[in-house]
Amino acid sequence: MRNNLLDQEIRERLLSYINGELDEEERLSVESWLRNKPENREAFRLLEKDCLFIRWAGREREVNVGKRKTILLQEIRRGRIRKISFRIAATVALLMTLGGMYLFVSSPTHEKMLAKNESVIRHAYPQAKLILSTGKEIDLTKNAGHIQEQDGSVVALDSNKMLVYDGAQVIESKKTLYNKIIVPRGGEFFLTLSDGTEVWLNADSELEYPVNFVADERAVKLRGEAYFKVKKDTTKPFRVTSGEYRLQVYGTEFNMNTYHQEEIQVVLVQGAVGFRANLSTPELRLKPNQLGVANELTGKTEIKEVDVYPYIAWKNQDVVFMNERLESIMEKIERWYDVNVFFQNDSLKDVRLYGNIQRYADIQDLLFFLEKTSGAHFSIKDRTIIINNK
Repeated sequence: MRNNLLDQEIRERLLSYINGELDEEERLSVESWLRNKPENREAFRLLEKDCLFIRWAGREREVNVGKRKTILLQEIRRGRIRKISFRIAATVALLMTLGGMYLFVSSPTHEKMLAKNESVIRHAYPQAKLILSTGKEIDLTKNAGHIQEQDGSVVALDSNKMLVYDGAQVIESKKTLYNKIIVPRGGEFFLTLSDGTEVWLNADSELEYPVNFVADERAVKLRGEAYFKVKKDTTKPFRVTSGEYRLQVYGTEFNMNTYHQEEIQVVLVQGAVGFRANLSTPELRLKPNQLGVANELTGKTEIKEVDVYPYIAWKNQDVVFMNERLESIMEKIERWYDVNVFFQNDSLKDVRLYGNIQRYADIQDLLFFLEKTSGAHFSIKDRTIIINNK
């Protein structure tokens, strides 16, 4: 072998090894080759990175097993893999460790790890419950069409499970009518408010809002997490509240996370916002690419410069974690997949990881990925993920 470069025959044999397609004699031959020289193991490690990158980039979903090797060989031969999204590839490189010879999803260890799981665990998908001003509840997962509110407003649910409010047919009324949308764990939802503001709601979240903004301001209440793209209207300021927390919006795009009262986060993508931890604290202004963290209980606040993408990636079906604690990552997985998580060893909660993966990944693939990068062992019993030392 020259300078860690693999000829086509060796590369194909290694890909077959990664995919578990070799018989016993062929497998032993590859393992002997790996033990023979350090540069052989390094070449294998780099090839594995490319396999994992393609899988999490979604290419593996588009082809059957018979075509997977051909596509990978073409990508490597053309040098395209190293050019695709350096930021993502670098993240995968940070995560990837050898951890034994079987690292790909076809590994027997992977199958054994999840063999006891009897429940079907789905990733998040569009589902929500709408509560009208009358108190009537509508399951938005099952129903589509048009709904009319008391003031004549038309609420439309299209075939893509997107809720759109149309205030064109509003009857003059001094009374403000409110709707509430509730997104359960394992769900997500998108809606357009009557003023044109677009809202992406994450799992385990609620938004209460006027059917029409007839008052001097546009005020909504959030529990959970949402991404807002606010329609600019200088005559009616936009405000988001969560408990005593206040966010004043000045025409903007931002992500707001209120899952924890002691750490409410707002990331500003563009525009300007001002936030107050509670009613007794002054307003602080955020600039684009800044994170504002507030403790509603103590009033403590913090502003810092950040890369906004990890905070808004969920809206684009990505999961990005940068030096994030495993406990925090698993809290997100609990919400996205509607599962419970149990740490048998609390010290594992503080393991920190970097990664960029698909939010719509199969739970088996996701946990296998985390196991190989965290040093922890994951197993599933019914709808509970159990984490302990290997």
